[in-house]
Amino acid sequence: MNSKNSFFMNFYKFACTVDEEDFCQKVAAFRMRTWPTLPLDTSRFVVFDTETTGFYPHKGDEIISVGGVVIDNGRLTEETFLQFINPNREIPPLVTELTGITDEMVATAPDFVEVCNEFMDFVGSSMLVAHCGAFDFSFINAQLQKNCGEKLFPLVLDTYLLSQLLFPNHKTHSLEDLAEGYGVRLSDRHTALGDSIITGQIFLAMVEDLKKKGIKTTADLLYSFKYLKFSNQ
Repeated sequence: MNSKNSFFMNFYKFACTVDEEDFCQKVAAFRMRTWPTLPLDTSRFVVFDTETTGFYPHKGDEIISVGGVVIDNGRLTEETFLQFINPNREIPPLVTELTGITDEMVATAPDFVEVCNEFMDFVGSSMLVAHCGAFDFSFINAQLQKNCGEKLFPLVLDTYLLSQLLFPNHKTHSLEDLAEGYGVRLSDRHTALGDSIITGQIFLAMVEDLKKKGIKTTADLLYSFKYLKFSNQ
């Protein structure tokens, strides 16, 4: 599905304003979820990415796009999510050049609360997958703190951290380097949906490498991350 067409097809879902109290209750429920034990090769995961106006949410940078794709039973599906967000500020020219997102494209887009509310419905009970997910959640949490007075520290399988686990001797663990190493084509780079699909393909390849190390479930992975953390102290 064309990502821009997907946005315009889904835009009118936001005709009704999200009740902020209900939204904050949903965020609180999302925050209480615990790390489940799931098979890495057969479970449903949601790979996501954001595009932003810059690098620093504490300096006023905002999310302008959220994208996601579902992995189910060891494969990427056609179940995708893509929405623009109105940042209520100008998008810097360099960001427009990088992402293709213009001020005009977000001018009539919904706000963060409405998009986040629908994205949580899209995620459901699935675990999240991202590359450098801490960056994305620094922006998400800045908005949640403003709207609900709390932050999320959710269940994220981060391909950046997985790369450190699988390839501890590599100097870099960038999305480009991982894509090259796994033979993943960099299509629609620096778009929220495009980067989600690239990350999803990398994650599926990593699952096969993890299985070779005896890591077959999310519980196995959690133990491995703890081991990695303590071994580096």
